[in-house]
Amino acid sequence: MKTKKYGPWALIAGASDGIGEAFARQLAAQGFNLVLLARRAEVLGALAADLTEEYGVVVQGVCIDLAADSVLENLREVTDGLEIGLLIYNAGAVHGASHFHDQPLAHVLSLIALNCTGPASLCHHYGGLMRERGRGGIILMSSMAALSGGSYTAAYNATKSFDLILAESLWHELAPHGVDAMCLVAGATLTPSMLASKENFADYPNVMDPVDVAHEALQQLGKGPVWVAGSHNREAAKMLWPIPRTLAINGFSEAVASLYELPFTAVKGEDFHNA
Repeated sequence: MKTKKYGPWALIAGASDGIGEAFARQLAAQGFNLVLLARRAEVLGALAADLTEEYGVVVQGVCIDLAADSVLENLREVTDGLEIGLLIYNAGAVHGASHFHDQPLAHVLSLIALNCTGPASLCHHYGGLMRERGRGGIILMSSMAALSGGSYTAAYNATKSFDLILAESLWHELAPHGVDAMCLVAGATLTPSMLASKENFADYPNVMDPVDVAHEALQQLGKGPVWVAGSHNREAAKMLWPIPRTLAINGFSEAVASLYELPFTAVKGEDFHNA
């Protein structure tokens, strides 16, 4: 991964710890200046200072609620003078589990704002600028939960499925313009927030290290529409998703183009099914 391929600045939403922090450290080590978004100002400030001291990059921490209506407006006050060449939307993990109707509606709508409205807003703005420049990269973080509905995490599964489908669609639309888009599907990962929600989470089978999840994502960006982190997760995903994603996306895109008499361009890419 090179700054000259994507641009000098990376924006990471949900960057205070866990996978977001791992992204920040790995990108700083590669010379990216960073805009880090999180709600906890103290943790964010400490991370920004640490990265600046260790890697000599410019780091701007923005304390922000990604579920707020004004998120993009507030972000633009910080980023309008910067070339954001890499957008990573890592926010939106689920903590705990309960049936859909046992949760307040406000909680469900907050997940929709965080996992759907937030990434859609940021992808529309920053992705549009990338398309104009002819370079850039987008990673939307999703979950194995996106591959199926299920009890106790209904809204989470549904919103993470939105992220996955949005990333797949942007992969096909933006590829001709020199912009890489990808969905990173993560399974159980040992983050501080997950440990806080369940003390024995560290004993969960095949739980992944955030450093490895971020590393796989950065290695795979530009190769295909979806990457599933962890070989054990990829094997599970292949059973839930038997059709290769590049084949499905190209096929559906061609069908829609034919229906509306619009131009179609096939996009080639690697698929996690072959890994």
